[in-house]
Amino acid sequence: MLIQPQNKIAILGGHVFDPALGLDEVLDIFIENDTIVALGLAPQGFHPVETISAKGKMIFPGFIDLNAFLGEPGFNQKGSIASETQAAARSGITTVCSTPNSQPVVDSATLANLIQDKAHDAGYCNVLPIGALTAGLKGEQLSNMYALKEAGCIALSNLDNPFKDTRVAQQCYHYAMGFDIRVFVTPLDTALAHGGCMHEGPTSTRLGLAGTPLSAETSSLAQHLILCEETGIKLHVSRITSERALKMILDAQQQGLSVTADVALGNLLFTDEDCLAYDSLKHVTPVYRSESDRQALLKAVNDGQVSICSNHRPHELAAKMAPFAATESGVSVLDSFANALFSLVKSQQLTLKAAITAVTSAPAKAIGQNLGELSLEKRADLCIVDMNGQSQVTLESIISKGHNNPWLEQTLPGKVMCTINGGHIVYQA
Repeated sequence: MLIQPQNKIAILGGHVFDPALGLDEVLDIFIENDTIVALGLAPQGFHPVETISAKGKMIFPGFIDLNAFLGEPGFNQKGSIASETQAAARSGITTVCSTPNSQPVVDSATLANLIQDKAHDAGYCNVLPIGALTAGLKGEQLSNMYALKEAGCIALSNLDNPFKDTRVAQQCYHYAMGFDIRVFVTPLDTALAHGGCMHEGPTSTRLGLAGTPLSAETSSLAQHLILCEETGIKLHVSRITSERALKMILDAQQQGLSVTADVALGNLLFTDEDCLAYDSLKHVTPVYRSESDRQALLKAVNDGQVSICSNHRPHELAAKMAPFAATESGVSVLDSFANALFSLVKSQQLTLKAAITAVTSAPAKAIGQNLGELSLEKRADLCIVDMNGQSQVTLESIISKGHNNPWLEQTLPGKVMCTINGGHIVYQA
Protein backbone atom coordinates (compact mmCIF):
# COMPACT_ATOMS: atom_id res chain seq x y z
CA MET A 1 0.00 0.00 0.00
CA LEU A 2 1.33 3.44 -1.00
CA ILE A 3 1.57 5.75 2.01
CA GLN A 4 1.02 9.42 1.14
CA PRO A 5 3.62 11.78 2.68
CA GLN A 6 2.17 14.20 5.21
CA ASN A 7 2.01 17.86 4.24
CA LYS A 8 3.10 19.95 7.23
CA ILE A 9 3.67 23.71 7.02
CA ALA A 10 4.74 26.11 9.75
CA ILE A 11 4.12 29.83 9.14
CA LEU A 12 6.13 31.80 11.65
CA GLY A 13 6.00 35.39 12.91
CA GLY A 14 3.09 36.71 10.84
CA HIS A 15 0.47 39.20 12.01
CA VAL A 16 -2.73 37.16 11.91
CA PHE A 17 -5.79 39.28 11.11
CA ASP A 18 -9.20 37.63 11.08
CA PRO A 19 -12.09 39.98 11.97
CA ALA A 20 -14.60 37.12 12.26
CA LEU A 21 -12.60 35.56 15.09
CA GLY A 22 -11.28 38.81 16.57
CA LEU A 23 -7.69 37.82 15.76
CA ASP A 24 -5.29 40.75 15.43
CA GLU A 25 -1.89 39.66 16.72
CA VAL A 26 1.41 38.03 15.82
CA LEU A 27 0.85 34.26 15.85
CA ASP A 28 2.49 31.19 14.35
CA ILE A 29 0.21 28.97 12.27
CA PHE A 30 0.66 25.24 11.86
CA ILE A 31 -0.94 23.30 9.01
CA GLU A 32 -1.18 19.55 8.57
CA ASN A 33 -2.50 18.26 5.25
CA ASP A 34 -5.49 20.54 4.49
CA THR A 35 -6.23 21.68 8.06
CA ILE A 36 -5.07 24.35 10.50
CA VAL A 37 -4.00 22.26 13.52
CA ALA A 38 -2.59 24.97 15.80
CA LEU A 39 -2.31 28.73 16.34
CA GLY A 40 0.48 30.00 18.56
CA LEU A 41 2.31 26.93 19.86
CA ALA A 42 3.22 24.00 17.64
CA PRO A 43 1.49 20.69 18.41
CA GLN A 44 3.63 18.16 20.25
CA GLY A 45 5.89 16.29 17.85
CA PHE A 46 5.10 18.61 14.91
CA HIS A 47 7.95 18.56 12.39
CA PRO A 48 7.22 20.84 9.42
CA VAL A 49 8.08 19.80 5.89
CA GLU A 50 8.11 23.49 4.94
CA THR A 51 8.65 26.60 7.07
CA ILE A 52 7.55 30.04 5.89
CA SER A 53 8.75 33.22 7.57
CA ALA A 54 5.94 35.76 7.63
CA LYS A 55 7.70 38.30 9.83
CA GLY A 56 6.53 41.83 9.02
CA LYS A 57 3.68 40.44 6.90
CA MET A 58 -0.06 40.07 7.52
CA ILE A 59 -1.93 36.79 7.29
CA PHE A 60 -5.56 36.85 6.21
CA PRO A 61 -8.10 34.08 5.59
CA GLY A 62 -8.19 33.10 1.92
CA PHE A 63 -10.36 35.51 -0.05
CA ILE A 64 -13.69 34.36 -1.51
CA ASP A 65 -14.95 35.75 -4.83
CA LEU A 66 -18.71 35.46 -5.35
CA ASN A 67 -18.77 36.30 -9.07
CA ALA A 68 -16.15 35.51 -11.70
CA PHE A 69 -16.44 34.44 -15.34
CA LEU A 70 -13.71 31.90 -16.08
CA GLY A 71 -14.16 31.65 -19.85
CA GLU A 72 -14.07 27.88 -20.07
CA PRO A 73 -15.80 26.03 -21.63
CA GLY A 74 -16.46 27.80 -24.91
CA PHE A 75 -14.55 31.08 -24.58
CA ASN A 76 -10.95 29.90 -24.35
CA GLN A 77 -9.70 33.02 -26.13
CA LYS A 78 -10.93 35.02 -23.11
CA GLY A 79 -9.82 32.72 -20.30
CA SER A 80 -9.42 29.18 -19.08
CA ILE A 81 -10.15 27.71 -15.68
CA ALA A 82 -6.40 27.21 -15.19
CA SER A 83 -5.36 30.75 -16.21
CA GLU A 84 -8.09 32.59 -14.31
CA THR A 85 -7.79 30.58 -11.08
CA GLN A 86 -4.01 31.07 -11.19
CA ALA A 87 -4.62 34.83 -11.47
CA ALA A 88 -7.03 34.57 -8.53
CA ALA A 89 -4.47 32.73 -6.39
CA ARG A 90 -2.04 35.55 -7.08
CA SER A 91 -4.55 37.88 -5.39
CA GLY A 92 -4.94 35.71 -2.30
CA ILE A 93 -8.25 34.26 -3.52
CA THR A 94 -8.74 30.62 -2.55
CA THR A 95 -12.43 30.17 -3.46
CA VAL A 96 -14.10 31.35 -6.67
CA CYS A 97 -17.82 31.16 -7.49
CA SER A 98 -17.90 30.72 -11.26
CA THR A 99 -20.78 32.12 -13.31
CA PRO A 100 -22.88 29.85 -15.56
CA ASN A 101 -22.63 31.88 -18.80
CA SER A 102 -20.09 29.63 -20.51
CA GLN A 103 -20.76 27.91 -23.83
CA PRO A 104 -22.50 25.56 -23.31
CA VAL A 105 -24.28 27.10 -20.34
CA VAL A 106 -23.85 25.38 -16.96
CA ASP A 107 -27.38 23.98 -16.83
CA SER A 108 -26.45 20.32 -16.41
CA ALA A 109 -24.63 18.23 -13.82
CA THR A 110 -22.12 17.21 -16.50
CA LEU A 111 -20.96 20.80 -17.01
CA ALA A 112 -20.88 21.53 -13.27
CA ASN A 113 -18.72 18.45 -12.69
CA LEU A 114 -16.45 19.34 -15.62
CA ILE A 115 -15.70 22.79 -14.18
CA GLN A 116 -14.88 21.37 -10.76
CA ASP A 117 -12.71 18.62 -12.25
CA LYS A 118 -10.73 21.11 -14.33
CA ALA A 119 -10.31 23.42 -11.31
CA HIS A 120 -9.12 20.47 -9.21
CA ASP A 121 -6.62 19.48 -11.92
CA ALA A 122 -5.33 23.07 -12.15
CA GLY A 123 -4.98 23.11 -8.37
CA TYR A 124 -5.00 26.87 -7.75
CA CYS A 125 -8.46 27.58 -6.32
CA ASN A 126 -11.49 25.90 -4.90
CA VAL A 127 -14.11 26.59 -7.62
CA LEU A 128 -17.78 26.51 -6.62
CA PRO A 129 -19.99 26.69 -9.73
CA ILE A 130 -23.15 28.76 -9.89
CA GLY A 131 -25.63 26.83 -12.04
CA ALA A 132 -28.13 28.23 -14.51
CA LEU A 133 -31.57 28.90 -13.05
CA THR A 134 -33.23 28.37 -16.46
CA ALA A 135 -32.24 26.13 -19.34
CA GLY A 136 -29.64 27.90 -21.48
CA LEU A 137 -30.16 31.06 -19.37
CA LYS A 138 -33.04 31.80 -21.75
CA GLY A 139 -35.55 32.56 -19.00
CA GLU A 140 -38.18 30.17 -20.35
CA GLN A 141 -37.82 26.67 -18.86
CA LEU A 142 -36.52 25.64 -15.48
CA SER A 143 -33.12 23.96 -15.35
CA ASN A 144 -32.64 20.62 -13.58
CA MET A 145 -32.15 22.28 -10.20
CA TYR A 146 -31.83 19.16 -8.12
CA ALA A 147 -29.16 17.65 -10.39
CA LEU A 148 -27.19 20.91 -10.35
CA LYS A 149 -27.31 21.06 -6.55
CA GLU A 150 -26.20 17.42 -6.28
CA ALA A 151 -23.33 18.19 -8.68
CA GLY A 152 -21.96 20.84 -6.32
CA CYS A 153 -23.53 24.11 -7.51
CA ILE A 154 -23.72 26.43 -4.49
CA ALA A 155 -26.45 28.56 -6.05
CA LEU A 156 -28.46 29.07 -9.23
CA SER A 157 -28.72 32.27 -11.24
CA ASN A 158 -30.05 33.72 -14.46
CA LEU A 159 -27.45 36.51 -14.06
CA ASP A 160 -28.92 39.65 -15.63
CA ASN A 161 -30.67 37.74 -18.42
CA PRO A 162 -34.42 38.43 -18.55
CA PHE A 163 -37.14 35.94 -17.72
CA LYS A 164 -39.81 35.33 -20.35
CA ASP A 165 -42.25 36.74 -17.79
CA THR A 166 -42.58 37.12 -14.02
CA ARG A 167 -44.51 33.85 -13.84
CA VAL A 168 -41.37 31.94 -14.90
CA ALA A 169 -39.34 33.69 -12.20
CA GLN A 170 -42.02 32.82 -9.64
CA GLN A 171 -41.93 29.13 -10.65
CA CYS A 172 -38.13 29.12 -10.46
CA TYR A 173 -38.26 30.51 -6.94
CA HIS A 174 -40.90 28.01 -5.79
CA TYR A 175 -38.80 25.10 -7.08
CA ALA A 176 -35.59 26.56 -5.64
CA MET A 177 -37.31 26.80 -2.26
CA GLY A 178 -38.48 23.21 -2.55
CA PHE A 179 -34.94 21.98 -3.21
CA ASP A 180 -33.42 24.42 -0.67
CA ILE A 181 -31.19 26.04 -3.29
CA ARG A 182 -29.92 29.62 -2.96
CA VAL A 183 -30.70 31.97 -5.87
CA PHE A 184 -28.35 34.70 -7.12
CA VAL A 185 -29.95 37.56 -9.01
CA THR A 186 -28.53 40.64 -10.72
CA PRO A 187 -31.60 42.90 -10.97
CA LEU A 188 -32.03 44.48 -14.41
CA ASP A 189 -35.22 45.40 -16.22
CA THR A 190 -33.99 45.07 -19.80
CA ALA A 191 -36.91 47.08 -21.20
CA LEU A 192 -36.03 50.04 -18.97
CA ALA A 193 -32.30 49.55 -19.60
CA HIS A 194 -33.07 49.73 -23.34
CA GLY A 195 -29.54 48.82 -24.42
CA GLY A 196 -27.85 51.38 -22.18
CA CYS A 197 -24.09 51.02 -21.85
CA MET A 198 -23.46 53.32 -18.86
CA HIS A 199 -25.32 55.08 -16.03
CA GLU A 200 -28.09 57.37 -17.25
CA GLY A 201 -27.29 60.90 -16.10
CA PRO A 202 -25.51 64.13 -17.06
CA THR A 203 -22.35 62.25 -18.12
CA SER A 204 -24.16 59.89 -20.51
CA THR A 205 -25.97 62.91 -22.01
CA ARG A 206 -22.69 64.76 -22.46
CA LEU A 207 -21.12 61.72 -24.17
CA GLY A 208 -24.17 61.03 -26.30
CA LEU A 209 -24.35 57.44 -25.04
CA ALA A 210 -27.47 55.47 -24.16
CA GLY A 211 -27.83 55.27 -20.38
CA THR A 212 -29.22 52.65 -18.00
CA PRO A 213 -31.52 54.40 -15.48
CA LEU A 214 -31.58 53.56 -11.77
CA SER A 215 -35.14 52.33 -12.25
CA ALA A 216 -33.84 49.46 -14.41
CA GLU A 217 -32.18 48.08 -11.28
CA THR A 218 -34.72 49.04 -8.62
CA SER A 219 -37.91 48.02 -10.42
CA SER A 220 -36.46 44.58 -11.14
CA LEU A 221 -35.17 44.28 -7.58
CA ALA A 222 -38.62 45.09 -6.20
CA GLN A 223 -40.09 42.15 -8.12
CA HIS A 224 -37.42 39.76 -6.89
CA LEU A 225 -37.88 40.88 -3.28
CA ILE A 226 -41.65 40.38 -3.54
CA LEU A 227 -41.11 36.86 -4.91
CA CYS A 228 -38.54 36.20 -2.18
CA GLU A 229 -41.10 37.17 0.45
CA GLU A 230 -43.77 35.02 -1.20
CA THR A 231 -41.63 31.89 -1.61
CA GLY A 232 -39.22 32.17 1.33
CA ILE A 233 -36.10 31.44 -0.72
CA LYS A 234 -32.55 32.40 0.21
CA LEU A 235 -31.84 35.28 -2.17
CA HIS A 236 -28.45 36.81 -2.89
CA VAL A 237 -28.50 40.09 -4.82
CA SER A 238 -25.33 40.12 -6.88
CA ARG A 239 -23.43 43.25 -7.99
CA ILE A 240 -25.72 46.03 -6.71
CA THR A 241 -24.88 49.46 -8.09
CA SER A 242 -27.03 52.08 -6.35
CA GLU A 243 -27.86 53.60 -2.98
CA ARG A 244 -31.57 53.07 -3.66
CA ALA A 245 -31.10 49.32 -4.31
CA LEU A 246 -29.02 49.05 -1.16
CA LYS A 247 -31.77 50.66 0.92
CA MET A 248 -34.36 48.25 -0.51
CA ILE A 249 -32.18 45.27 0.45
CA LEU A 250 -31.59 46.57 3.98
CA ASP A 251 -35.32 47.18 4.39
CA ALA A 252 -36.02 43.61 3.23
CA GLN A 253 -33.56 42.29 5.81
CA GLN A 254 -35.32 44.34 8.49
CA GLN A 255 -38.55 42.61 7.48
CA GLY A 256 -36.89 39.24 8.10
CA LEU A 257 -36.29 38.16 4.51
CA SER A 258 -33.31 35.90 3.84
CA VAL A 259 -31.48 38.36 1.58
CA THR A 260 -27.76 39.05 1.22
CA ALA A 261 -25.89 41.21 -1.28
CA ASP A 262 -22.54 41.99 -2.80
CA VAL A 263 -21.02 44.86 -4.76
CA ALA A 264 -18.46 44.61 -7.55
CA LEU A 265 -15.05 46.00 -6.56
CA GLY A 266 -15.13 48.33 -9.58
CA ASN A 267 -18.27 50.05 -8.28
CA LEU A 268 -16.32 51.03 -5.16
CA LEU A 269 -13.52 52.53 -7.26
CA PHE A 270 -15.10 54.06 -10.36
CA THR A 271 -18.11 56.19 -11.30
CA ASP A 272 -19.86 57.12 -14.54
CA GLU A 273 -17.50 60.10 -14.83
CA ASP A 274 -14.63 57.67 -15.43
CA CYS A 275 -16.28 57.00 -18.81
CA LEU A 276 -15.71 60.62 -19.94
CA ALA A 277 -12.79 59.74 -22.23
CA TYR A 278 -14.88 57.00 -23.89
CA ASP A 279 -12.57 54.54 -22.13
CA SER A 280 -13.92 51.11 -23.14
CA LEU A 281 -12.31 49.59 -20.03
CA LYS A 282 -15.06 51.36 -18.10
CA HIS A 283 -17.78 49.71 -20.18
CA VAL A 284 -19.07 47.18 -17.65
CA THR A 285 -22.20 45.29 -16.65
CA PRO A 286 -23.73 46.31 -14.30
CA VAL A 287 -22.75 49.93 -14.92
CA TYR A 288 -20.77 52.31 -12.72
CA ARG A 289 -23.14 54.80 -11.10
CA SER A 290 -22.77 58.27 -9.53
CA GLU A 291 -20.32 59.37 -6.85
CA SER A 292 -23.14 59.44 -4.27
CA ASP A 293 -23.94 55.80 -5.11
CA ARG A 294 -20.25 54.88 -4.77
CA GLN A 295 -20.06 56.56 -1.36
CA ALA A 296 -23.22 54.75 -0.18
CA LEU A 297 -21.78 51.40 -1.27
CA LEU A 298 -18.47 52.12 0.48
CA LYS A 299 -20.40 52.94 3.67
CA ALA A 300 -22.33 49.67 3.35
CA VAL A 301 -19.06 47.72 3.17
CA ASN A 302 -17.69 49.63 6.16
CA ASP A 303 -20.89 48.85 8.06
CA GLY A 304 -20.56 45.14 7.24
CA GLN A 305 -23.77 45.05 5.19
CA VAL A 306 -22.47 43.73 1.84
CA SER A 307 -19.70 41.52 0.45
CA ILE A 308 -17.29 42.46 -2.35
CA CYS A 309 -16.96 40.40 -5.54
CA SER A 310 -14.57 40.78 -8.48
CA ASN A 311 -17.14 40.76 -11.32
CA HIS A 312 -14.18 39.42 -13.34
CA ARG A 313 -14.89 39.40 -17.09
CA PRO A 314 -11.70 38.74 -19.10
CA HIS A 315 -11.59 39.69 -22.79
CA GLU A 316 -9.07 39.51 -25.58
CA LEU A 317 -7.81 42.90 -26.81
CA ALA A 318 -10.03 42.87 -29.91
CA ALA A 319 -13.16 42.83 -27.73
CA LYS A 320 -12.34 46.33 -26.50
CA MET A 321 -11.08 47.78 -29.80
CA ALA A 322 -14.27 49.52 -30.95
CA PRO A 323 -16.39 52.57 -30.09
CA PHE A 324 -17.47 52.48 -26.42
CA ALA A 325 -21.00 51.12 -26.88
CA ALA A 326 -19.88 48.50 -29.42
CA THR A 327 -17.24 46.93 -27.18
CA GLU A 328 -17.88 43.89 -25.01
CA SER A 329 -18.59 44.89 -21.43
CA GLY A 330 -16.42 43.87 -18.51
CA VAL A 331 -12.98 44.19 -16.94
CA SER A 332 -10.30 41.67 -16.00
CA VAL A 333 -9.92 41.99 -12.23
CA LEU A 334 -8.47 38.85 -10.65
CA ASP A 335 -4.76 39.69 -11.10
CA SER A 336 -5.26 43.03 -9.35
CA PHE A 337 -8.12 42.23 -6.98
CA ALA A 338 -6.16 42.31 -3.72
CA ASN A 339 -4.14 45.39 -4.69
CA ALA A 340 -7.20 47.37 -5.80
CA LEU A 341 -8.92 46.41 -2.54
CA PHE A 342 -5.89 47.53 -0.52
CA SER A 343 -5.87 50.85 -2.41
CA LEU A 344 -9.27 51.59 -0.82
CA VAL A 345 -7.79 50.77 2.59
CA LYS A 346 -4.70 52.91 1.99
CA SER A 347 -6.85 55.88 0.95
CA GLN A 348 -8.95 55.33 4.10
CA GLN A 349 -12.13 54.78 2.13
CA LEU A 350 -12.43 51.32 3.70
CA THR A 351 -11.19 50.10 7.06
CA LEU A 352 -8.96 47.03 6.92
CA LYS A 353 -11.45 45.17 9.09
CA ALA A 354 -14.34 45.95 6.72
CA ALA A 355 -12.32 45.12 3.58
CA ILE A 356 -11.18 41.72 4.88
CA THR A 357 -14.62 40.85 6.27
CA ALA A 358 -16.21 41.66 2.88
CA VAL A 359 -14.00 39.12 1.07
CA THR A 360 -13.83 36.37 3.72
CA SER A 361 -16.47 35.65 6.36
CA ALA A 362 -19.26 37.74 4.76
CA PRO A 363 -19.23 35.94 1.37
CA ALA A 364 -18.78 32.58 3.15
CA LYS A 365 -21.95 33.28 5.12
CA ALA A 366 -23.78 34.46 1.99
CA ILE A 367 -23.21 31.08 0.29
CA GLY A 368 -23.52 28.97 3.43
CA GLN A 369 -19.96 27.61 3.28
CA ASN A 370 -17.72 26.76 6.24
CA LEU A 371 -14.92 28.99 4.93
CA GLY A 372 -13.42 32.43 5.48
CA GLU A 373 -11.90 31.95 8.94
CA LEU A 374 -8.52 30.98 10.37
CA SER A 375 -9.88 28.79 13.13
CA LEU A 376 -8.61 25.45 14.40
CA GLU A 377 -9.62 22.33 12.49
CA LYS A 378 -10.86 24.40 9.55
CA ARG A 379 -9.64 24.17 5.97
CA ALA A 380 -6.23 25.83 5.63
CA ASP A 381 -7.05 28.63 3.17
CA LEU A 382 -5.01 31.78 3.73
CA CYS A 383 -2.81 34.42 2.17
CA ILE A 384 0.31 36.21 3.39
CA VAL A 385 0.52 39.88 2.37
CA ASP A 386 3.21 42.53 2.55
CA MET A 387 1.01 45.56 3.19
CA ASN A 388 4.03 47.86 2.77
CA GLY A 389 4.90 46.38 -0.61
CA GLN A 390 3.74 47.46 -4.05
CA SER A 391 2.68 45.68 -7.23
CA GLN A 392 3.16 47.02 -10.74
CA VAL A 393 0.52 45.93 -13.26
CA THR A 394 1.89 45.28 -16.76
CA LEU A 395 0.79 43.10 -19.67
CA GLU A 396 3.81 40.92 -18.97
CA SER A 397 2.97 40.49 -15.29
CA ILE A 398 -0.71 39.55 -15.50
CA ILE A 399 -1.65 35.88 -15.57
CA SER A 400 -5.27 36.16 -16.73
CA LYS A 401 -5.86 35.79 -20.45
CA GLY A 402 -7.95 38.97 -20.18
CA HIS A 403 -5.94 42.03 -21.20
CA ASN A 404 -8.80 44.39 -20.29
CA ASN A 405 -7.27 45.26 -16.91
CA PRO A 406 -8.13 48.87 -15.90
CA TRP A 407 -4.96 49.20 -13.80
CA LEU A 408 -2.42 48.46 -16.55
CA GLU A 409 0.82 50.42 -16.16
CA GLN A 410 -0.16 51.45 -12.63
CA THR A 411 1.54 50.67 -9.33
CA LEU A 412 -0.87 49.52 -6.64
CA PRO A 413 -0.35 49.09 -2.88
CA GLY A 414 0.22 45.72 -1.22
CA LYS A 415 1.88 42.55 -2.43
CA VAL A 416 0.54 39.04 -1.93
CA MET A 417 3.59 36.98 -0.99
CA CYS A 418 2.01 33.56 -0.63
CA THR A 419 -1.40 31.90 -1.08
CA ILE A 420 -2.24 28.56 0.54
CA ASN A 421 -5.30 26.68 -0.66
CA GLY A 422 -6.36 23.59 1.26
CA GLY A 423 -2.94 23.33 2.89
CA HIS A 424 -1.03 23.56 -0.40
CA ILE A 425 1.09 26.50 -1.48
CA VAL A 426 -0.46 27.58 -4.79
CA TYR A 427 1.28 30.94 -5.23
CA GLN A 428 4.54 32.47 -4.03
CA ALA A 429 5.83 35.86 -5.11
